[in-house]
Amino acid sequence: MDVRGLSVTSLADQCQEETARYLRREGGEGDCCFELFRRAVAARDGQAWERVVVQYRRIVLAWVRHHPSRALINESDDDWVNETFARFWRAVSPDRFGMFPNLAAILRYLKMCAHSSLMDEARASDAQHVAPMDDAVEMAAPLDVEGVALGASTASHFWQSIQAELQDDVEQLVVYLSFVLDLKPGEIQARYPEHYASVADVYRIKRNVLERLRRSDEIRAFLG
Repeated sequence: MDVRGLSVTSLADQCQEETARYLRREGGEGDCCFELFRRAVAARDGQAWERVVVQYRRIVLAWVRHHPSRALINESDDDWVNETFARFWRAVSPDRFGMFPNLAAILRYLKMCAHSSLMDEARASDAQHVAPMDDAVEMAAPLDVEGVALGASTASHFWQSIQAELQDDVEQLVVYLSFVLDLKPGEIQARYPEHYASVADVYRIKRNVLERLRRSDEIRAFLG
């Protein structure tokens, strides 16, 4: 099916069916959803963007409600859903849309936007529990780049690039708890035994993530 020939309404209807299959974990490429995002972002089609927000609002809401920092923040869930979409819109210009090879990559980035929005607010509202934004670059130390100086804006983009390399919620949680909340592997395993059967699992995930970051061209570009 040539999805580029479909109207926005038809794409949205097909995307709804694709999303239902996604939530049932039935797989699928999500071609219509990807095209809906492409028109919304790359073509800056307002109607397509409105349908994207309607389509994915419930999924973003679930991400917000289950985020580890949610309990530290007083604003409503709807506010953070709106901020997630706004952050995505600001971050992904038409010429950057090509960085997404498929729908899964788009959704990972959208989820990262939800994570970053809540993380930034948690830092601002409860600094004693959450490390400053520039501390996120300490993750670079195991990559043999200790001492690299990054400004606040560059640090934010560097952190986003790290997030884009993570494959699933389990990796995201380990990275967030390790390098943002500065928890030790034993503390992580004790807090989330449903995700990590042993402390060794946490170490293994951290090691795999760091090895992947060492191979990332984008991370290497940040580090010069």
